Amino acid sequence: MTRRYRRKASEATRFKMKIAHQGRRNGMFGKHHTQTTKDKISKSMHDYWNWIHTYQEDDYPLK
Repeated sequence: MTRRYRRKASEATRFKMKIAHQGRRNGMFGKHHTQTTKDKISKSMHDYWNWIHTYQEDDYPLK
């Protein structure tokens, strides 16, 4: 997989982005995850952390 590079955002830009997504401007504002979605997220994170704990560096060498 090729590595992606991008410019670092300045502190001013990061602050503007932070303000732009606060409160009512946030896409999830006033919404809640359904129980089905919560279960999917939970299972996904459970599988991810189990994979991390069983990961052996020799099994997946970095190129």
